[in-house]
Amino acid sequence: MRRREFLAAAIGCTVASGAAEYRFKLGLYLPELDLPFDQALDTANEIGAKYVWFNQLKGETPVSAMTDAEADRMAERVARRGLEICVLNAGNPFKEIHLADLELKTLADHPLFGAQFHDLTRSMQIARRLGIRAVGAFTFAWPGEYSAGKPTWPMRWMTRGGVMSAAEVEKWLKAFGLVAEQAERLGVDVALSMMPWNYTNTTGNFRRLVEKLGSRRMKVMWGPADNWNSGEWDVATAGFENVRPYLCGLHLKDLHVIDGLNLKFEYRPLGEGDVDYVTILRKVREHRLDVVLSVSTHFLPPSGSREEAMRINFENLRGLIRKAEAASIR
Repeated sequence: MRRREFLAAAIGCTVASGAAEYRFKLGLYLPELDLPFDQALDTANEIGAKYVWFNQLKGETPVSAMTDAEADRMAERVARRGLEICVLNAGNPFKEIHLADLELKTLADHPLFGAQFHDLTRSMQIARRLGIRAVGAFTFAWPGEYSAGKPTWPMRWMTRGGVMSAAEVEKWLKAFGLVAEQAERLGVDVALSMMPWNYTNTTGNFRRLVEKLGSRRMKVMWGPADNWNSGEWDVATAGFENVRPYLCGLHLKDLHVIDGLNLKFEYRPLGEGDVDYVTILRKVREHRLDVVLSVSTHFLPPSGSREEAMRINFENLRGLIRKAEAASIR
């Protein structure tokens, strides 16, 4: 190893290899702090984030109801602190809508779908106005997920994410076909979230659905911990290849699966759970991907402080980055 590379590995900085050097983009999911908007922005800046992702301004006008002037003011408050919005959510569109409750022929007329589709479209309009790269959406809940005790969970765990029926796929494609039309019209990407409770719970399910949809506007906020929690044990390797062409950012948290079949797991600080984040970060770096590492928490330290949890995860992320960089330049 050359002396410059050795020193870089020792202190955890990024080394240029031929072209411009690669630097990870650090961000966070603002609602994890559970603070008023301005205070949350100040905290994010102080912790070391440069990018923020959020679905609300705590105690203020919902994103979907903002006037253009209110949206401009929101952006100014972010920019004043040297921060940038990487993804904008208007609430959590389609997160708790059961796809089984929608009928194919009348899907667009369903009141709940219509209201959240409106919210998502408004977030696209705001993003276009403010020059934000992407808006966020969820991808519908599995049958009974929020009303009947997760009846399909054992099947989903045993099949590494679940098997969708042809009817479910058809409805999903119709719904996101409407989303893709608006995204294309407004020139904004849609970053789909990953949750064990939604249809894009694994990278395999995400890729199969998005490839069928065929829209260049569909991206992903990759959640490796959610994939792992859904039985996708090769998320750091095969999972990375599944999502690489669609990456908008990474939704970073960590967990330990105790008994997957019975949905027993616990959230842990970043790097202290089951997910191989060093391999993931190394691959992101080696492919020089233009993505934001958006830190979340979900766990709480003994103090019960959400801010302390975020600081712990940011410090742990820096340590994981140092290990990934060292592995890349050996």
